[in-house]
Amino acid sequence: MTDRERVDLALKTEHDGNGFYEHAAKHTNHKLARAAFEMLAKEEIRHVQLIESLGQALESGTEVKVESPNLKSLEKNIQTIYGAAAAEPVEGEMEPAEAYAKAVELEKKISALYFEWMNECESDAAKHLFGVLYREEQDHLSLIEDMLGYLTDPNQWFVDRDMVMLDGG
Repeated sequence: MTDRERVDLALKTEHDGNGFYEHAAKHTNHKLARAAFEMLAKEEIRHVQLIESLGQALESGTEVKVESPNLKSLEKNIQTIYGAAAAEPVEGEMEPAEAYAKAVELEKKISALYFEWMNECESDAAKHLFGVLYREEQDHLSLIEDMLGYLTDPNQWFVDRDMVMLDGG
C-alpha cells in the first residue's frame, strides 16, 4: 500500500468515525454521553484536516505541520463535561454504554492501523503524522474507557479517583 492509499483510507476511516460519533450524540438522551460524543466527532474532523494536509504535502513535497492536543487538554475538556453532567440526573436508559463499547472497539482498530502504518510508510511526513494520530487515538481510547467506567459504575469511578461521594448516610 502506498502512502497516498493510506491517506485515502485514513480519510474514509476518520469520516466514518465522525459519522459514528455524530450519530451516537444525536441518539442518546444522556447529557454526559452526548457532550463526549460531540467532542469526539470534532476530534475526528480535526484528524481529517491533518490527513488532508498530509495528502497535499505528499503531492507537493512540502512538510506537514501538526499541532496536537495533549492528553491533559483532552482530560480537562472531559472534566468539564463530567462536571456539567454531575449536577444532572442520569436520563433514559444506559444505551450510551453500548455506544461507548462500540467506540472502544473503533478506537482500538484505528489505533492498530495507525501503529502499523507509522512503521510501514515510505515518507517521513507520513510516518510522523500516523504516529501522532496513533497517540491521539490511544488518548481517545483511554478517555472513552474512563467514560464507560463512569457510566456503568459511577460509584466505583469516584472511589477509584479518591473522590468521596456522600450519600447522606
